[in-house]
Amino acid sequence: MAQLKHSEEEIIKLGEKLVKELDLEYSVNTLARWMSHYLAELIRDIDNAESKEDKKILQQECCNIILKIWSQKENLPITKPLDSLRPVIEILEVLKEQKEVSVFPHWLEYNSLPRNNEWASLVDLVKNNSEKIFNKVVQVNLHKDILSKDKEWLKENKSFLSRDEIDFLELIDVMSNNDLNTGVIDLNNFEMSDDNSQRIEFIFNELENLIDEQKNELLKIKENYIKK
Repeated sequence: MAQLKHSEEEIIKLGEKLVKELDLEYSVNTLARWMSHYLAELIRDIDNAESKEDKKILQQECCNIILKIWSQKENLPITKPLDSLRPVIEILEVLKEQKEVSVFPHWLEYNSLPRNNEWASLVDLVKNNSEKIFNKVVQVNLHKDILSKDKEWLKENKSFLSRDEIDFLELIDVMSNNDLNTGVIDLNNFEMSDDNSQRIEFIFNELENLIDEQKNELLKIKENYIKK
């Protein structure tokens, strides 16, 4: 029944993707090395088949094996879809959590707070900066290697992803493209070292500036109160 859902071409493409991912584990994982060789040999046999009949038989056998391996994907020694994005998922889950305690006073909808005062200015600043801070925190957990790896799953092997995985990868794609379109510096195109230091330093400086801006506004209010 599984093969009715996917074409043989899609399944073979998944097998090639698994070989590529398993190759990344060569230096530390004997199982990955064996599985990579095994799958690569099965796929190579299809290309070397002597007749159309032989090729069809080999394709069916290869597809069955690939699907059996994929059914155990949670145990495979590879980086699976969304694995690299797990920190971003956790951050977004925190942001969408429903808290019992609201930051808005219950009476606020009945009594409008005057906007022309220093406390309102502070709240306005914190509110606006908070969104920027959340975006920076997400950015610090994203970089071009992670994005390209997961976009590859979305582009080449989309039919094997769950609906939730597809939705999340598409959301991340929109977020990263939106940053470019709004004139934000493209952090993913930075020339950077393996430890990502230039990009990380830039984002942390941005975060510190946003937090300092809020602190300075609070200190101005404190100074005014002391004078009074």
